[in-house]
Amino acid sequence: MRLFRLGRDLDLAKGRERWSLHAKRRWGLPGAECPQCFHGGSAFGHAYPSVDLSGLHQEREYRKARLAPWDEYVRLRDLVRPLLPAGVPLLPSLDMGPLVGAVRGRPPPVVLEPAWTLLVQPEAVERLLAAGLRGINPQHTALKVGRDVPPMFELELVAGGDYAPEIRPAPVGAPCPLCSTQPTTARPSPWWLDSASQPNADVFRFREVPAAIIATERFVEVVRSMGGDIRFKATELAPPAARETGASL
Repeated sequence: MRLFRLGRDLDLAKGRERWSLHAKRRWGLPGAECPQCFHGGSAFGHAYPSVDLSGLHQEREYRKARLAPWDEYVRLRDLVRPLLPAGVPLLPSLDMGPLVGAVRGRPPPVVLEPAWTLLVQPEAVERLLAAGLRGINPQHTALKVGRDVPPMFELELVAGGDYAPEIRPAPVGAPCPLCSTQPTTARPSPWWLDSASQPNADVFRFREVPAAIIATERFVEVVRSMGGDIRFKATELAPPAARETGASL
């Protein structure tokens, strides 16, 4: 199965001025640095718009993005752990809840904005579901739109996948006893995925690089078939010698 990394197509940005997005996440964990290994690990790219913190007495403490002492981060992390899907890495700066803000103009039916967030309009959601694609989990946003503009949904993406064995970084030394961070050799570039590690989804986040959105060829084909001002590119993830001609769709 061919896999592609989705990204914004800057060469086709001429339509971008017809709309704009100004938004932030409703809640998030603070940033923090481990006081033992000094690793400032971040959940950049991980977002869980379905998570609702409105029932927490401490809800206001999650509203403002900030750096916090390690003990404060741990306290806030442990409070929300039961509200997130099992196995989610609760790293500093993890985003939760809907996007809050405003859309000006008329965006395309499927858009990466920012590059690690997949926003879709209702008609696009219907098309994706009707095609039988796996991993399509639309969540409401709190984005204000114009009177004649459809509402925007955000696709909540599962995280999965691993580097192919031949390029997988190797562990170096022991994990940190406090934050469990495992030092490794440098991440590969270019990189591609171990096919056995792919989650049961046609679109997902790469667990090792959560800002990277990965899609199957089927997902890319369905989105392309919608037509309109869809402005992203899809670059094939495969060993260089195995990439097919025309690897970008």
